[in-house]
Amino acid sequence: MNRKALQFSRQGAFFFLAMAAGLTSLAGAASAQELALEEIIVTAQKREQRLQDVGIAVTVFSGEQVRELGFTNTTDITAMTPGLNYTIPNAESSQINFFLRGVGLNDFADANENPVAVYVDDVYRPAMGGLSFQLFDVDRVEVLRGPQGSLFGRNTTGGLVHYVTRRPTQELEGYADLALGQFSQVKAEAALGGALSGNAAARVSVAMHQHDGYTENRVGPDYNETDAAAVRGQLALTPSDDFDLLVNAWYSNNDAAVGAWQHQATKFDASGNSVPLAAGEQTMTVDCNADGMLDAGDMRPAPGTDCFGYRDTDGDPHAGDYDRDGRVEVESSGFSLNANWDLGGFTATSITGYQQVERLQSEDTEAGPYPLLMPTFRADTDTFTQELRAAGGNDALRWLAGLYYFDNEVAGHYTLDLRNLDFLNFEAHFTQETQSTALFGQVEFQLAEQVTLIAGARWASEEKELDYINVDTSGFLTGIIGLPTNVAFDFDMRSVGDLAVHDEDTFSGKLEIDWRPNDDLLVYAGVSRGVKSPGFNVGFLDGNFIFASNTVDTIGFDKEALTSFEAGFKASLAGGRARLNGSAFYYDYKDFQTFRFELLNQIIFNADASVTGGELELQAALADGWDLMLGMSVLDPKAKDIPSPAGGAQDRTMVSAPEFSATALIRYQWPALGGNMTAQLWGNWQSAVYFDIQNVPVSRQDGYGVGNLRVSWSDASDRWELAAFAHNIADEEYLSYTFDFTGTFGFNQQAYGRPRWVGASVRVQF
Repeated sequence: MNRKALQFSRQGAFFFLAMAAGLTSLAGAASAQELALEEIIVTAQKREQRLQDVGIAVTVFSGEQVRELGFTNTTDITAMTPGLNYTIPNAESSQINFFLRGVGLNDFADANENPVAVYVDDVYRPAMGGLSFQLFDVDRVEVLRGPQGSLFGRNTTGGLVHYVTRRPTQELEGYADLALGQFSQVKAEAALGGALSGNAAARVSVAMHQHDGYTENRVGPDYNETDAAAVRGQLALTPSDDFDLLVNAWYSNNDAAVGAWQHQATKFDASGNSVPLAAGEQTMTVDCNADGMLDAGDMRPAPGTDCFGYRDTDGDPHAGDYDRDGRVEVESSGFSLNANWDLGGFTATSITGYQQVERLQSEDTEAGPYPLLMPTFRADTDTFTQELRAAGGNDALRWLAGLYYFDNEVAGHYTLDLRNLDFLNFEAHFTQETQSTALFGQVEFQLAEQVTLIAGARWASEEKELDYINVDTSGFLTGIIGLPTNVAFDFDMRSVGDLAVHDEDTFSGKLEIDWRPNDDLLVYAGVSRGVKSPGFNVGFLDGNFIFASNTVDTIGFDKEALTSFEAGFKASLAGGRARLNGSAFYYDYKDFQTFRFELLNQIIFNADASVTGGELELQAALADGWDLMLGMSVLDPKAKDIPSPAGGAQDRTMVSAPEFSATALIRYQWPALGGNMTAQLWGNWQSAVYFDIQNVPVSRQDGYGVGNLRVSWSDASDRWELAAFAHNIADEEYLSYTFDFTGTFGFNQQAYGRPRWVGASVRVQF
């Protein structure tokens, strides 16, 4: 962390603590009326506990908060979660990569999984292409920071995000919600549930979200639209007092024109870093004709343009010239069975899950009016998971033990059409099969009245096999270059033997001690280890080294392991009217799986890293009708010995890891018009981030903030609600991702966040 950022972070932390002390004192003196905060229940340790009793850094959003904050998609929670970011290396609503405390994976290949695991209703979802989905009829969202290697295990190096939906109850209840907004937005959702009999209840939830594209296409249909629909059905059975079963089935679909990259002409500077190309500048610093050397053929067709003679000159981040109808189509479906038995001395739980994700994406890569770079990504992911566990004990000793099985198959078909450049047409087919079995357990032992020791461990055995082939169907390799075959890369057990297989045993776990000096304070400290399994690089592999630089030996990459040293506290203040939770940590990150892009192919490789940081979160009922939420994150995220474009290796700042970020919300409710009015203002600010591990200048987004507003009225019975909202009030223009093609074609792709968005909604519930 540089000196200026460190000074700012210290000032931010001091200001936060001073404000927390002042506001909690105000909360204690503001009113004699009871203003205690509502108790928050989480399942961070696979059983229901109060948030303040769990020695894990957790951010929780209730279903009501999700709605009032306007979270419509899984990624929206990043706006109010300190330390949580995400990237979109393909397009909005396509591949989603979460980053938590700087830990994440920037790759967009369907074969790989993220080190911040995503769970929905206790079921792990591995497919990055299926992680962008609607949030509707939600009970809560839990974000667990740090390795969760004991109880959750699989790929939780950085932590996990758990979306928990509303379950059926015996009481008849339901709601309908309709929102209309800019860009012809129509968002609707509804749910209905209740008893079918004395021991059966059901709930059906539906949602749809549509809006026109908010990025103008000057030569065709507008981009960045949404056209999504989803349905979920649940059946809860309780045939006896000792047994219950929840059946959950769901389906979702999104078919939208997205992926409108903004075009930025670029060059290399003297240090080999990608930088913007001035409007009138003529340069020969990229290999425009792809002949392996810089020569007269690499002069730009016109000053200030990319290798194709194009430059976007309007300065509008939400307009461009897009020749191709880029689309993302994601169809996802599945079911889960959650069964619980009370066997007297302990309980047994079985969670069975099956899911299928089908993703198709076409992209206008060069972000200009010429049909030149046309990749298409298609993949089907089928996943089966089974967890069996038993838990028991008492206040002095609690235990949990379990078995987990994971079976995953990814079948991909990627195409890269460069025939309009008189180059090749790649067709890559791959199948990756993964099977993993794990044993895990955790024990909580009360050493003394105020002290508890927690120990957990997980052993996993995994086998992963890749079958890959890439061929050129254009005749470029055989007819022009004169190679004996059109096969660009062949990688399977027949061709490379054991290099096509990963067979690994891994160990993860935790050791923690909790100290509770009184009912209002928990202090915890511990060490935990998380492991993410090894994998393979897939994409447009080319053994001729024309459009890719991978060798057979670099297709596979090793597992990563993160050891976390963390201490924190959870304090209830002012008679329960405020909560102040904080944590500090150090990560020793070995063989960190990071990502770089070379020529036309992605490369994941291993490097070491370290992260030091902490978070603070405050929630307070200031006075009758007044609520406050504050959060902040401080990070020093360093990746070590990253290969430099100019040669050698240097330490770099990790991707999507701001050194300082903060969130804030103020809410006021007062009686009006026979009901209650509520005004809520919230937003976030973060310091600069990089979207490329090389930290090149064109991959940097400077610090920025986004503010939001919502005003609502509800009747006295809380049955009806009318609301108006404005997101990104100041119409802040900020990058949400970049992708650097300087070395091959002389441009940089830029994706911008959403513009100002205004709308209104009506809701009825019973």
